This record gives sequence, structure tokens and C-alpha cells, in this order.
Amino acid sequence: MSTFASSRETTEGTIYSVTGGDWDQVASEIGSAKEERVVVNMGPQHPSTHGVLRLMLELEGETITELRCGIGYLHTGIEKNTEFRTWTQGVTFVTRMDYLSPLFNETTYCLGVEKLLGITNDVPERASVIRVMMMEFNRISSHMVALGTGALELGAITPMFFAFREREKVLDVFEKVSGLRMNMAYIRPGGVAQDLPEGTVAGIRELIKDLRKNFKDNAKLLIGNSIWIKRTKGVGYLDLAGCITLGVTGPVLRSTGMPWDLRKT
Repeated sequence: MSTFASSRETTEGTIYSVTGGDWDQVASEIGSAKEERVVVNMGPQHPSTHGVLRLMLELEGETITELRCGIGYLHTGIEKNTEFRTWTQGVTFVTRMDYLSPLFNETTYCLGVEKLLGITNDVPERASVIRVMMMEFNRISSHMVALGTGALELGAITPMFFAFREREKVLDVFEKVSGLRMNMAYIRPGGVAQDLPEGTVAGIRELIKDLRKNFKDNAKLLIGNSIWIKRTKGVGYLDLAGCITLGVTGPVLRSTGMPWDLRKT
């Protein structure tokens, strides 16, 4: 950039004069702002947070022109660690892969181990039923977190309190059955760690009645909430073709009208 300053000699010394200059020339030398690209790092977050992701954004003004993802911050070396453990010890690692759905991780791992060992048909029917029951309760507790925190992000506080209230009741069942509320390592190759304690079934029957009633109240807080509807309806729309292409399953796939449910196939 040119220097817009002049000087002249006087009997008292050199005098400098600074002027605004020709701003058209200044602007041309700086260049057009839209041609300037800025690279911004979004994240990564602290390792203690969940779902850590780093995004490298290239911006033109406020428009993102390129985006590159930096993944792998949640890599825990589970695969390598299990190489030096027994089949049963491996459960204590996989249960921590998703702290909201530990029983699903445990079951998936154990089903694979049982298939490799050729003992799939040797798993007692009662153990299989207990596995399914525990996973269904785990599904409920996980969905409560998703709905509760999702509502909180959109400005609805009360649904979060109600959702976590129901989740705590489910975690009480986990604690009674396995001794732990999270990361239970309850599902084991060949069955489960232990049978249901006395009185568990009766308590679960009462819990189901309570959950059915309270779920209706929870639903009213969201379904009848105009703000919730406006901030979710039509946002992040994904049709059946998109789900199939991306390999999406679960409730998102079923919401497109496809009755796909691994529990029934």
C-alpha cells in the first residue's frame, strides 16, 4: 500500500503532512473483500465432552465455501485393548462405547462372541428374554435423554425435567438388577451376569404402568407446543431414499413409513 504522507524542509526542521489520499487507490490495493478467504477452526472441544468433532471451515465473508471434518477424537483403542483380555473382560470395554445405550453395545459384542464360539444356541431362553427386556428399558432411557436435551436446546425446560424423571426410574431398575446405573457389563457371553433379583418383575410391572401414564403427559408438553413444532417440523428433512442411501435405521427410518424393526425380523 502506498504511503500518503509528504514532507518539506523548513528552518525549524522537517515537517510531515499526512492526508487521506486517494481512497479509490487505497481500495484497489487492499483488494476486494469477497476475494479474501478465511480459514477458521471450529473445535475440537475438550476430550471430556461427548461427540467431539473438529470442523475446518473456509469462509468468504459469512458464507462457508469449504468444510473438512476432523474425526477420531473419541477413538479409545477398545479394539487393541480387548486383544489382551478375555472374552468376558471385553464387555467392560464395549459397554463404554455409548454411555447412554451400554446394554446394546454389550449385547452386540456378546452375540458376536457367541457366534464365533459356536454357542449361540446354547444361550438359555430366560437369559435371552432378560437381555431383550433390559435393552428395551435402555432404549426408553436413551430416548428420554434425546427428547429431554433436544427440548432444552430449543428452549423448553420443563420437558427435560420430566424426561429425566422417567429416566431415573429406569436406571433404578438397572441398579437393582446389575448393581450399576450405567456401564453395567451385565450382558455376558453365554447369557447374563446374574438372574433377576427377587421382586424385580413385580416392580417392573408397576413401573410400566407409571411410565405409560407419564409418557402421555410428556408428549403433550411437546406435541402441543407450537414453538417445538415450528423449530422441528420440516427441519433436517430426510426421506426414505435418503435413509437407505445413508444406512439410517431405527425410529428415523420408521418415520419415513418403512416398517423396519430389527426386534421383529
